[in-house]
Amino acid sequence: MKRFALTLFLVVLSVIILASCSSSSEKLGALDITVEKACAAADFSNLEFNYKSDEYSEEILMYMYGVEDDELIDSIEDFVLSERSGMSASTFSVIRFKNGTENSVIESVKKAVEEVYVQSLMNALMPYDPTEYEISKNYKFKTIGNDLVLVISKDADAVLAAIAE
Repeated sequence: MKRFALTLFLVVLSVIILASCSSSSEKLGALDITVEKACAAADFSNLEFNYKSDEYSEEILMYMYGVEDDELIDSIEDFVLSERSGMSASTFSVIRFKNGTENSVIESVKKAVEEVYVQSLMNALMPYDPTEYEISKNYKFKTIGNDLVLVISKDADAVLAAIAE
């Protein structure tokens, strides 16, 4: 009976995790494969994803992520941004730039996200959860094609490897 209960629990937990990562896959458009790969490589069940097509998503890009300059916003083709819940450091976001976007523009967006979103996350975690704070300090950015990817996770390298495949 214990084995059945454990199996049932694991199945339910797996369904919940998969649903949290893929429940809005039709909203993702071209980024759906990237998000699916990330969710398969790490547990992002604590995240709420915001898509460019969502209401108020541009406000999230501007105020939570710090991308306020009109030139920078105009260079962005699509994005999926995460909002974390609770005291977990894990986060995953992708900003897709239009073809031909200069590297200096991508670097400016990266710097804005780093200074606003990443720093506020670290400041929120520092006094409350040293383990999650340490994870947040090891955030990773990677440019893959036209995508600027931000990963904060104990499995960041696995996520980036899965996305790059």
